[in-house]
Amino acid sequence: MPLLFVAVIAMLVQQTMATVSKTVIPVLFPVIAPELGVPSESVLGFTWIFACAGMFVMAGCGTFIIRYGAIRISQVGGILMAAGLGLAALAGLDQPIGFAALALGAVLVSAGSTSSTPASSDILARYSPVKFAPLIFSIKQTGVPAGIAIAGALVLPLSVWLGWQNAILAVAGLCLAIALGLQPCRRAFDGNRQPGQKLAFGDLKETVRNVLADPTLRTMALAAFIFVGLQSIFTNFTVVYLYEELHYSLVEAGAILGLSTLVAVPARIFWGVVAATLVPARPLLGILAGVMAISAGTMGAFSPGWSTWQTTTVCVVVSMTALSWHGVLLSEVARAAPKDGVGRATGGVLAFGTAGQLASPLLFGAVYFALGYQAAYVAVALPALTVAVLMLRRPGR
Repeated sequence: MPLLFVAVIAMLVQQTMATVSKTVIPVLFPVIAPELGVPSESVLGFTWIFACAGMFVMAGCGTFIIRYGAIRISQVGGILMAAGLGLAALAGLDQPIGFAALALGAVLVSAGSTSSTPASSDILARYSPVKFAPLIFSIKQTGVPAGIAIAGALVLPLSVWLGWQNAILAVAGLCLAIALGLQPCRRAFDGNRQPGQKLAFGDLKETVRNVLADPTLRTMALAAFIFVGLQSIFTNFTVVYLYEELHYSLVEAGAILGLSTLVAVPARIFWGVVAATLVPARPLLGILAGVMAISAGTMGAFSPGWSTWQTTTVCVVVSMTALSWHGVLLSEVARAAPKDGVGRATGGVLAFGTAGQLASPLLFGAVYFALGYQAAYVAVALPALTVAVLMLRRPGR
């Protein structure tokens, strides 16, 4: 069996599980929140803790990948995700223990899931033909919308059937199973590991400096900062928004999120094909940035008077853009990165993306409490227009 095919399948499964693990708590938060005695909007706090931990892991995991190999880091990530979800299941206990368990769970899930993309990029960059790299990376990245769809469409009904704690523990069990299932791939894909590589999160500063010094990587880092922030608001807050503001049931809200994000699976592959054959990656990212800004801003105009199909249509457009750019951007990062530094460069660029997960909830929450939903969605959507202008300009300008 060709190694590229094995690599894509293994990393697709790994990416899907990582996304399910980091999405399941925000999706279930309207059920968890009453047991903690907090409003559902407090999910922004979980998102902030998750992003804060993930930013450091993204920028610092490069040396760990070099030393132990991408498959081993993916396996460790699965174990960390399972442990974090197990702790999060304790959130239904009394408040002090519940808050502490949820916070520590967010850190562990973040550490496990955010290392998945640099690890998979390290493998795919070695086996993907340059011309078809946008398509290969896009296929792998379909694990993100697939994971969100699973969390929205399947985990919520599972929580109704088994209870939210058991639903979380079921996801934790799958994380462990996938970590174990990756073991047969290790001999083939971790053969380039360097056991003598020094381990240090201190390389974080050097990684960030290298990203900022390269014009292409610097632009991709800005795009990641804004795109990931917007994606974070969509994936972590849509169920709460539809449930609290538009009075959908939790299952209905989860179904809309699940259907919308499921559309991003073929959309990512489609954009990968377009970038590989018709429109270069940079201008294509500019087009996606403009459309995601308009559609995300439109979400703020939702009201109970909107029909379900109208609401779903807008969410689908957001999904086709804000949730579908990853493969195109990551292939561009891999193209610009040093030959032996793809994992590190990817982690550095996505560290800026994770920083967007820190900034966007703060911005969204501040504007929401001051001016309401419409202004909040416009506030997180407008920066994408800046990226559209930068990407659509000629690179030499």
